Amino acid sequence: MNKRIGIAVLLALVLLASPAVAQDRVDLIVLLDSSQSMFQYYNQVVDFVLSGTVREYMRFGDAFHLLSFSDSTQVEIAQVLRTEQDLKSVIARLYLLYPLGKNTDLVTALKNVYQYVSDLPESSAKHIVLITDGMHSPAPGTSYANFDAAQIKAEMEKAATRIRQRGWTMRIVRVPFNGSSGSGASASGTAQDAASGTGPSEAAPTSPGSGDYLSDVAAAVGTSVSDFNPSDGSSSIDDTVDLPRISFPADLGTRDYAFSISVEIDNRASRPVSLELTKLLLADGTDVLVEKAFAQIESGKSSKLSLKVLLPESMPQGPTVLTLEPRFADSMRVSPARSTVRLELKKAPLAAFFRSSAKFALFLVILAIACGAVIVSALYVHRIHKKAEGPIVDALIDSSTKPSAKPSSRQSAAMTAAGQHRSPYATGTAEPVEGHRDRAAILAAASARPSEHREDLLSSAASGAHRASAVSSALLGSASSQHRDAAEASALLGSWAKPPAKQALAGSRGTLDAGRISKATPVHYEPSIARSGSARLVMHVRDQNPNIGKRNIHTLHAGGRKSFGGGSSDFWVFLLPVPARVAHLYFDGLEATLVPSRPEFFPDYEGAIESCMGREIRMVTAKGKELFIRFDRYEAPVDRLNKLLHCIEAPGLVQLSSVAPAGDAAVD
Repeated sequence: MNKRIGIAVLLALVLLASPAVAQDRVDLIVLLDSSQSMFQYYNQVVDFVLSGTVREYMRFGDAFHLLSFSDSTQVEIAQVLRTEQDLKSVIARLYLLYPLGKNTDLVTALKNVYQYVSDLPESSAKHIVLITDGMHSPAPGTSYANFDAAQIKAEMEKAATRIRQRGWTMRIVRVPFNGSSGSGASASGTAQDAASGTGPSEAAPTSPGSGDYLSDVAAAVGTSVSDFNPSDGSSSIDDTVDLPRISFPADLGTRDYAFSISVEIDNRASRPVSLELTKLLLADGTDVLVEKAFAQIESGKSSKLSLKVLLPESMPQGPTVLTLEPRFADSMRVSPARSTVRLELKKAPLAAFFRSSAKFALFLVILAIACGAVIVSALYVHRIHKKAEGPIVDALIDSSTKPSAKPSSRQSAAMTAAGQHRSPYATGTAEPVEGHRDRAAILAAASARPSEHREDLLSSAASGAHRASAVSSALLGSASSQHRDAAEASALLGSWAKPPAKQALAGSRGTLDAGRISKATPVHYEPSIARSGSARLVMHVRDQNPNIGKRNIHTLHAGGRKSFGGGSSDFWVFLLPVPARVAHLYFDGLEATLVPSRPEFFPDYEGAIESCMGREIRMVTAKGKELFIRFDRYEAPVDRLNKLLHCIEAPGLVQLSSVAPAGDAAVD
C-alpha cells in the first residue's frame, strides 16, 4: 500500500515539475535522401537548407533530428540544442555526410520516420522536412522491390496519411534529379569523385514500381512541393521555413542598461499573422523584455515594433554583443530564431537610481514629506501674517467708518490741571471728575448739617448717580429683551411644526399661499459710490446659530457687493432651505443696499431695499416659512468688552480735605 502511494506521489511530482516551456519545444526532423542521385547538389543542400534551417528556425531548448535514407534509413543526428556549442556541433556534423546509397526506398523511409517521431515526447511540436529528388527505386530483394506503381502509391499515401492524422507538419523540398546511369562505383572512390566534381551514379531501377511519387506524398500530407534552386538556395529556405522574418538593428551605439530596440517583422506567408512577443531572451536565458509587444501583420506586409529592454546590472560596461532570442505566444516562430546586436553599455547614474524600485519608492516618500513640509510652512507663515495684519486692517476699516472722538488739547490741559485721572481706554463720554468731586463734597456737608438741609443736598448728589446707572439699566433691558426673543423663537418654531396651508403673517401685506410662489424678474440696480472706504458687515438671521466663526462677516469696499442666500452665497442662510444668491448686498461707502435677485422671496418690498443696515428684513421661503435677517456693522468682541468695562468706570479716591472748603462755601 505504501509503495503504491509513493509511486502516485512520484508521478504527481514529475508532472508538476515539468517545465512550462516544454510545450514550446519543437522537434525538427529532417529526412534527407542520401542516394548517389543527390550527389551533384548535396553540398548546396547542406549549405542552404540544413544549415539555414537550423540557424533560422531552431532555438535553444529545441531538438534537431537528422535521418538519412537510401537503401535503408539511418539516424544521423539527435541533439537537443541547449547552448550555442550544441548548435555549432550539429552544423559541423552535417558537413560530414555524403550521398553513398545505390538505391532509394522512399516507402520504407516514410514508415521509419513515422515510427521514429512516434517515439518522441508527446509534449513537443513535430515538424518534418523531406529533402529528396522524388525518385523511388528500391534495391532488389527488399520488401517493396516487387510492388507495382499502384501498390507503391497506396503504401506511400497510407504512410503520409498517418503522419497527417497525428497533427505533424511536413514540408517537402525537391532537388533536381540526376538521371545519369552507371554502375560499379565504389564507396572508396566517393571522395575522389566529390573532389573532381563528378559523382557516382545511382544503380539503374529494377523494381516495377520505380518512379516519382513526390506529388502523391504531398497531396496525402496536405502540403505543397518546393523546388530547390541551386542558384538561389535562400529561396528554398523561405519555402521550407514559412515564418515571419524579424530584423534587429546590427549596431545600437552607446546605450544605458534600459533602452528601446526598434525591430521590423516581415510576413512572407500567404495569410495574416497575429504576434504577441512575450519574452526576449539572452544567451543565458535571462528575459530582458520589460513589457509585451503586439503586432497584426497582413500577408506580404511588414510592421515595426518598439521593444523596451532592461539589461541586468551585472553585465559589464563597454562594447558588448548581445544574442537575442524572441519568444512569441502560442509557440509562434520567427526567422531567424536568434539575432545578434552590437552596442556599448554605459551606465547613467541618475537612470540607474530611478530603475531601482526601492530607491525610487524612497525618493517618492522623501519628496512627499518635503512637499508636505513646504505646504505646512507656507500655510503657517500665511496664517501668522494674516493674524499679524488682522488688527491693523480692522483698525483701518474702523477708522474709515467711525472716527474716534478725542478730547481737544485745551480739554486735556484742563483735565491735567484739575488732577483728573482718565483711562487710556476711555471712550470720551465719561463724566468729568469735577462732578464726582462736587458730589463727594455735598455728601460730606450733608452729613454735618441739620436734617432740613440734608434732603436737598442728597437729592442734588443723586442726580449725578442717575446718569451713572443709565448704562446698567440699558444692559438689564438688553438681557430681558434677549429672554423675550428666545421665547418668541420657541413659539415660532412650535408654530412651524405643523404649518397650516395658509397662515396670516404679522406685518405682511396680505395672506401668503405657500404653493403660489412664482419666479419674478430680478430687480435692476445701478451701484454708486458715495464715499471711498470699506466696512465690515455681519449678517444676523433670527434663530440661526451665529457661532460659525467669520462665515457671515465680510468686508465690503465702496462700490462692491456680496451675495446673500443659501448654498455657496457669501452671506449664508442655513436655518431653512434657501436658494443660493437670492439677493446681493451693495455698499456705497456709507450705507448698504439689499437688491433682491429673486424678488418672490421678498414679498414686502417692490425694489431695492436701501439703508438696510440695522433693519430687520423679512423674507419668505418657497414653503412659506418666514426668515428675518439684519445687516450690521461688525464690532469685534474685544471692542464690545472694552465698552462694557468703560461703562462702569469710576474715579479714584478723592481727597475730601482739599475740596471741603469749597463745599462749605457752596453750602453757605
